[in-house]
Amino acid sequence: MKQIRPHKTVRLLVFMSLLLFIFVPPAMAFEGRGDDNVTIEAGELVEDDLYVGTNKFVLDGTIKGDLVVAASEIVINGTVEGDLLAVGQFVEINGIVADDTRIGAAAIEMGEGAEIGGDLIVAGYSLHGKSGSLVSQDLVFAGFQALLAGDVNEDVWVGVNSLQVNGRIAGNITAEVGGEDSAPPVNPYQFTPGVPAMPVVPSGLTVGDAAEIGGDFTYRSPQSFDIPSNAIEGDVDFTQETVSMDNASQPSTGQAVWRHVRRFITLALIGTLLIWQAPSFVTRLSEQLREKPVPSLGWGALVYFGVPVIVLVLIVAAILLAILFGSLQFGNLGSAVVFVMLAVVFAFMVAFVLVLLYLTKIIVGYFVGHQILQRVSPALADTPYWPLLLGLLLVVAVIALPWLGGLVNWIIAIVGVGALWLLWRDKVPVEKIA
Repeated sequence: MKQIRPHKTVRLLVFMSLLLFIFVPPAMAFEGRGDDNVTIEAGELVEDDLYVGTNKFVLDGTIKGDLVVAASEIVINGTVEGDLLAVGQFVEINGIVADDTRIGAAAIEMGEGAEIGGDLIVAGYSLHGKSGSLVSQDLVFAGFQALLAGDVNEDVWVGVNSLQVNGRIAGNITAEVGGEDSAPPVNPYQFTPGVPAMPVVPSGLTVGDAAEIGGDFTYRSPQSFDIPSNAIEGDVDFTQETVSMDNASQPSTGQAVWRHVRRFITLALIGTLLIWQAPSFVTRLSEQLREKPVPSLGWGALVYFGVPVIVLVLIVAAILLAILFGSLQFGNLGSAVVFVMLAVVFAFMVAFVLVLLYLTKIIVGYFVGHQILQRVSPALADTPYWPLLLGLLLVVAVIALPWLGGLVNWIIAIVGVGALWLLWRDKVPVEKIA
């Protein structure tokens, strides 16, 4: 029989989990609710499936069927007797979900009394299963970090940068994790107001002394980790992740330099055009960074990690609308709605990628160049093109550094997106000068 490598299996399960998010079986009888905030009070009973789209959703009562909810914040304190499909920024489960649970969110927390009767399939930034939480069947997670302090009665499949196991896993663990130095252990939402606290999990793999693993532990990583032998009843199977690069695939020094020169020329041309057409836009973004550096970082992290969740929400919304129109026999209207919404999602994704690749570097480059020239040559600082060129030169030079460059590039993207978000949120008018 053909053997399937563990990391291939994890990726396959992650792909399958994303399909499960999208293709949810429709129910013929359901109740829908939509408002700024929706709360199912304690003692309230919903007899059918419930579909909710809102800003904040709280369940203190009982839903006899399935729950499909899209919201910024989702809190499950009550009982869902069917399946749960939740898409949002933050999802907290303190109650009971009798069947399978599928979640797409930035942060997911299972409280001490949380109980999942079926499988738990999750995609997001952070998953925290507290001590006392229970997943009755398999747990599948794809994201950045996972802290598993609760119980899982069957197998665990994870693909993360940071994994910490402190709880009881009755079955096997199959994991793909990063190295100790693969990413800094930080909470990108710690400066964002109104955001629930989330744990900071050390990079790589950590198995606590209180962990109990009833099966095998199979993991793939750039390095091996010390695992307490008394924590695992089965075998430990480690596969070292290696990056094979032959000499032919490695760029020469000249090619590497030319790549960064091209990047500088591209950014300089786009930035010059932007300053020519809308100079106040760039200067106001620079002012946002100067006046609100910490909020820019916090909101930038929220937008950076929240956009994939928004994309998932839009895709799920398109599918649900298609199901609704199909059940109402509107002919091809459902297909048309899905096509239009997917086109919007694609355009949104392209725009966001362009912002990350170009606009954020232009914003930060102009800010850095302007701050330097104000101290060195105030006359040059008054001309917008010189700060732009100096700042972009420094940005490209730092990004070109090995190891450090990737981290700086990531921080620039987050801070730049944050400044753009704050400018849009404050609805500052942008004067266009042709």
